[in-house]
Amino acid sequence: MKLPLYIVLFLFGLAIAQTIYFYPLLPNIVGSHFDVTGKVNGNSSKLTYFILYFVSLAITSSFTLVLPLMLRHLPTSMINLPHREYWLSGDRKEETLSFFNVHMSWVGVATMLLLIAIFHLTFLANLSPIKDLNLPLPWALFGAFFIFMIWWVVALLRRFPKPS
Repeated sequence: MKLPLYIVLFLFGLAIAQTIYFYPLLPNIVGSHFDVTGKVNGNSSKLTYFILYFVSLAITSSFTLVLPLMLRHLPTSMINLPHREYWLSGDRKEETLSFFNVHMSWVGVATMLLLIAIFHLTFLANLSPIKDLNLPLPWALFGAFFIFMIWWVVALLRRFPKPS
């Protein structure tokens, strides 16, 4: 359980280093939204963009830092899980919540990696004379994340089958 936490802390450090490096290099108005072809179609101030970056990272890190703590205190009715009445009752509850803690932590790590990589590509695009994303790479990142999420859902469904 500690490994995802350490990775999230490392990723926050990486994002801070990324900010220290890129913030002075970027123009005051940056391309903040890109269409499916990689062209800029929305702008914002540099400060607003970096605030959005860190708010996104803070929310994402909650999968690793806060959500596991909250799950223990939420009513069973608020936890969306196949056959939750069975898996969150009696002796199974602690094991089920431990599974969720570990797996939600890895979702947080994967999402933070995706955010840091995508924001990095937007920083590079804003420094480029043509202000264009290197298109195959963002789609490859989204594809890898999508495959990870499919794996995660399959693992969840396999771990919590219909009780016999």
